[in-house]
Amino acid sequence: MKEWGYADLEDAALLARIAGGDEQALAALYDRHGARAFSLALRILGDPETAEEVVLDVFWSIWQHAGAFMPERSRFTTWLYAMVRNRAIDQLRRRRARPSRAHEIEPESLEAAAADPAVESLVEAEELAQAVREAMAALPEAQRRVLELAYFRGWSHREIAEYLGEPLGTVKSRLHLALRKLHDWLAERGLLP
Repeated sequence: MKEWGYADLEDAALLARIAGGDEQALAALYDRHGARAFSLALRILGDPETAEEVVLDVFWSIWQHAGAFMPERSRFTTWLYAMVRNRAIDQLRRRRARPSRAHEIEPESLEAAAADPAVESLVEAEELAQAVREAMAALPEAQRRVLELAYFRGWSHREIAEYLGEPLGTVKSRLHLALRKLHDWLAERGLLP
């Protein structure tokens, strides 16, 4: 008879054990998802030390709040990568609040973030991720750039307008159009209600 170990447990079962104070369950969850979480944080931040801090902070939060996860509402990976993305964007905002070179952004880093497998893990299925990539590629450059700055860098509409030297209304319109086109693209393929 096979003996079951932590590696055999599903994420929800590990979270239940973590909620009960099981440190080995947290270690198993980190072993399973830590590298991809780090990859996502690194793509957003571009700094390995800060990315590692973000991931450790997220797993510390999981340790403290494992009971808050509701498996009937989403997959664990969706919850995890959303926390990593949000904390990484918070770090970017803090960095921008200080005078530094962080306000400059290289187009190549945006493309890399958009194509990163960890970012794709936020999407519920690979089919949806592929459709999102196709939809992004089909957007006009100006709309795609605004969308990338808003979602991969977490910039506000005003920050994007200042960076691009465009009126605020233009940025908002481009973002709205880009989101509408993405929605329509996905809905046409039956991937959205």
